[in-house]
Amino acid sequence: MSSIGNTFEINDANVTLRDVMPKVLAINDIAADDDRGKAYWYLGRGLLHIRVPNFGWRKRAIVRHDLHHLLTGYPCTPTGEMEMAAWEFAAGRFPHPGATAFCLPLVGMGAVLSPRRTFAAFVRGRRGTSLYATPLSDEVLASRIVDLRQRFAPTLPTQATTRDWLTYLALLGLSFSLILAPLLILAVAVILS
Repeated sequence: MSSIGNTFEINDANVTLRDVMPKVLAINDIAADDDRGKAYWYLGRGLLHIRVPNFGWRKRAIVRHDLHHLLTGYPCTPTGEMEMAAWEFAAGRFPHPGATAFCLPLVGMGAVLSPRRTFAAFVRGRRGTSLYATPLSDEVLASRIVDLRQRFAPTLPTQATTRDWLTYLALLGLSFSLILAPLLILAVAVILS
């Protein structure tokens, strides 16, 4: 296994999840028997590089989120995170309101900045399953990455259905509502002042 850019490349078909877990845990500064992780993490780059508290829900979700990057091949880049958000909402998001509020705007941003890739990730997620509801048991840890990819994030080309489009449009409606809510509140405050 090697890390290329911001994602993993698996060079051996026999690599198991147990083989890659130490690297995933190290990236997030989490010990194998610890779910606390770093107190802070950094969001953005350049002028937008800001320190953000590592909320409890994020600490509980981050290892599986990073494993999703490994299984789907979506890089840890802004575009890759938009794809990952769309995939996770379709495959099964982390069940916490803070996680939803944090990740939902990424779906709308993806629809604007990378519409084809974001929709393709959403459709792929509808045919997959996230790891959020799956215990990382000995059986799962002993599984080969190639087998886990087929089980959780298959890449078979599929045609989007009408139901896929309707579900995606509903998700976009929620995403844009969350993105625009602060602007609407500000506009109302200005009008009423």
